[in-house]
Amino acid sequence: MLNYIKSLYKFIRRLSGDDLYDLYLMSHKQCSKKHKLMTKKEFYQATLDKKWSGIKRCC
Repeated sequence: MLNYIKSLYKFIRRLSGDDLYDLYLMSHKQCSKKHKLMTKKEFYQATLDKKWSGIKRCC
């Protein structure tokens, strides 16, 4: 039962995007080009900027 709850929690975090910073940290550790590690606040601001920059309309 506990294993099921952990799996469900991980699934919900992945689905909602709540684990994006954790994935970023894992990716940064594996990256051969060592660039400056962003703080959590910087990361989420960059994510929001990327998401909402540019034209966002259908036509």
